[in-house]
Amino acid sequence: MATVGILGGGISGLSCAYYLKTLGQSKIKYIFLLDKNPKFGGWIQTTRFPDGAVFEHGPRTLRVGTKAGYNALELADRLALTSRILPITREHPIAKNNFILVNNELLPLPRDVFKFFRKSPPFSKSIISYIFKEIRTKSANLDDESVYDFATRRIGEDVARYAFDPMCRGIAAGDCRELSVRSMFPFMYEAEKKHGSLIKGLSKSQRIEEAADFIKNDLVLTAYKQIWRMWTLKTGLGELIDALAGTIDERGKTDLIFDAKCSSLIFKDDKVVVEADNEHIEVDHVFSSIPSQELSPLLSEYPLLADSLKAISSVDVAVVYLEYENDIIGEKTGFGYLVPSFEDSKVLGIVFDSCCFPELNGRGKTRLSCMIGGRWFKDLFGDPETVSEGTLLQVATEEVSKRFNTADKPIRHKVLLQRNCIPQYVLGHHLKLQNIEEEIKKNNLNLSLIGASYKGAGVPDCIYNARLSAENYLKSL
Repeated sequence: MATVGILGGGISGLSCAYYLKTLGQSKIKYIFLLDKNPKFGGWIQTTRFPDGAVFEHGPRTLRVGTKAGYNALELADRLALTSRILPITREHPIAKNNFILVNNELLPLPRDVFKFFRKSPPFSKSIISYIFKEIRTKSANLDDESVYDFATRRIGEDVARYAFDPMCRGIAAGDCRELSVRSMFPFMYEAEKKHGSLIKGLSKSQRIEEAADFIKNDLVLTAYKQIWRMWTLKTGLGELIDALAGTIDERGKTDLIFDAKCSSLIFKDDKVVVEADNEHIEVDHVFSSIPSQELSPLLSEYPLLADSLKAISSVDVAVVYLEYENDIIGEKTGFGYLVPSFEDSKVLGIVFDSCCFPELNGRGKTRLSCMIGGRWFKDLFGDPETVSEGTLLQVATEEVSKRFNTADKPIRHKVLLQRNCIPQYVLGHHLKLQNIEEEIKKNNLNLSLIGASYKGAGVPDCIYNARLSAENYLKSL
């Protein structure tokens, strides 16, 4: 039986520990899970105010519709969280209404099928014409391509500018001219390769295929039939972290260690010695879910591996939570709005939290989360260490006042600067991963890599990749 060490107690590390415990009861002797912070969760942290208002520091919803999304639902069900779920279906107004900022005006993205046949600002053509272009466009035999170039080639430059540009800022706080379509949106890359078209690749049959492995689960079946788009929990996603950590702890043979930053990994004689502050632990295998740039210096004895890990960059994002006493959103009910990179704004986008989940409101009728900076943070503000909370708060409140034409002041706010929180899958990211995997294999390292730095930064991706990694290791025993 194997003893395992897991670095990082965010969603990836906790999920890995959970799957090792539940799927490998006869193969896993003991698990040591170490995190440098005083509590688990990583970027998933929830502030709950006494009056019931909820503020998510990082991710606030989990998407559905992919294998990773359905797997996350199955996990929630296994953790007895089914009754705690707040879903948003395809028919929910939030799923239908998304806005982009163009020329200082919030414009709705077309959703109504009847509007597909006429031009809708800011697009210069009807949506149906873009669809026909996409279907007619031949596949390109490219190993990789920027998201912007891919969208321009297959659909049109308007769509690249007004849809994919802000979408990449919302998902990765990154520049679609730098990000890799192969690594950021693998389903699009594969749809072109396999089906010759995104439209054909995103057909109903593909949706069935994504759910097939999990459809026996009642919760997954419900989500599939009702076409859930996303979900959260009744007091925020912190519930998911609490349930995972609690379940792992209850099942025993696991040591959950807080305030333990790994300082050294020594691979010797089929064992790994993990040193972290006052901890000195010998294990058979290590799963690392810490960011690649944090792992890199721990592997300095393997310079090619360390350099490849260091080359995966990440960006800083400020999250400003604002709560207003009155409804300042008005008729623009929706998920929120995104800001394209060519607009004169320091804001990446704003999520209308009170519209998405009014169940999580407190005394205020409007809750907003303003995202600032990302790939452009240092260009806008300089050294992140020198930026004051007051500066970030001012940027957010001025943005809200301008967009919603209000003089109201927030009755409550919270400002967080999340350093290096979102990895950037730039062009050639898949080649970095190949180099990393080859170096681990060449040096016979008892090491598996999980977490947002590698194959998907979304919460469902992190959970699913942790599961796959745990399953692969268990098969090797």
